[in-house]
Amino acid sequence: MRKYILLHLLIFLPIIFLGQISMNDFLKSYQKEESVIFQRNKINNLNTRSYDMSYIEKLEVRTETNEFDFRKQEYLVRVSPNSLKNIKTQRQFQETIRYMTEKELEVAKSEAIRKRYDLIIHDIFLDEILMLKRKQETLLKDKVTLLQRSISLDDFDIMELIEAEDNAQKNRREIMDLENAILTTQNNIQRNISTNKKIKVNGAGMIDVKDVKALLQSLNSSKSVHPQIEVQSAKAYNRMLEYQSESSKNKFSLGFIQAKYGYDDDDNFRKSFSIGIGFDIPFKSMGRIELNELEVNVRESESDFRNVKSQISEGKYFQLQQLENLIRKYELVAQQLENGQAEYALKEYQKIAETPPKALLKLRENTLNIEMLLQKLEYEIIQTLVEYLEYSGLLIQLPFRNYLAKD
Repeated sequence: MRKYILLHLLIFLPIIFLGQISMNDFLKSYQKEESVIFQRNKINNLNTRSYDMSYIEKLEVRTETNEFDFRKQEYLVRVSPNSLKNIKTQRQFQETIRYMTEKELEVAKSEAIRKRYDLIIHDIFLDEILMLKRKQETLLKDKVTLLQRSISLDDFDIMELIEAEDNAQKNRREIMDLENAILTTQNNIQRNISTNKKIKVNGAGMIDVKDVKALLQSLNSSKSVHPQIEVQSAKAYNRMLEYQSESSKNKFSLGFIQAKYGYDDDDNFRKSFSIGIGFDIPFKSMGRIELNELEVNVRESESDFRNVKSQISEGKYFQLQQLENLIRKYELVAQQLENGQAEYALKEYQKIAETPPKALLKLRENTLNIEMLLQKLEYEIIQTLVEYLEYSGLLIQLPFRNYLAKD
């Protein structure tokens, strides 16, 4: 008993001296993510500057002297206007840029929040698996010791001892890998909240497999569009606007309006003042290459939109199917553990004879293996849940929600 207590103290002693952060507070730290800050700055920049196209594209003021006589000075004012259609297209383009940037911010938020969900899951479940692995380490040592003491017995099997020693070494390597993974996870947690202290996420009140099933049922009616789909949609629309804007430049349009005044003593004002107008008459070859390139870009962006939409839809469906399959596996293994007859048979056997040490070890080993399988399945279920939520666009659905908490 003392050995058992000492072992658990050694396991949890490092955790006692770790700082703790709640799941909610750690998820909120997504606001410190560099990609999120960058997108917010882009939005602020777009909101504080005007990109509207002016009604006048170019204004020219000219003057010249006729026959080097300053009394015959000529003045000319030429205005090159922008068409109302171009002005409207530019305004639509900028509105779409703002909208796309807002959706890119949501994509950055989703990725940052997903990363923190993953770190929370790793931090909590890797500790649970490590604890079971250390229990297995003790059991395998006991098994090796028992087999070594049985060398002189008639039923001794050298291959069984070799296998037990091999399993003990393999288990030890897995413990080392887990310890390294836990260290890496905690270093990532430190970086994400900008601290030099060792931090552990407090997993109190975390959901279990039953909660996941209930959550999936409640999410069936949720409607949310993944922000990446909206980003691609906005990109496709912008490419179309670029094409329309360039296409309008190659159409018959008003080029300029000008007013000219040339003073002459021999002429009155009406003869000295004139108004002119010019039109842009494009040829078919003008800007054709650029238009062709823009048309290709439009088609590519439309294809990208369809591909992204299809990938996210397929990913969402796959993750849901995977999640439901994992839950069925978990329930099957849990039922096996609950309804297993080995422990009952061993207790009945103990009533009539002394329990064989190998049988006790085998029962402990089987029970631990099932517990380990359950723990890994639950770990995978929670991870798959987060992947499904990300594909569904629910991680950033307002109001924000901590999907790992029972509350």
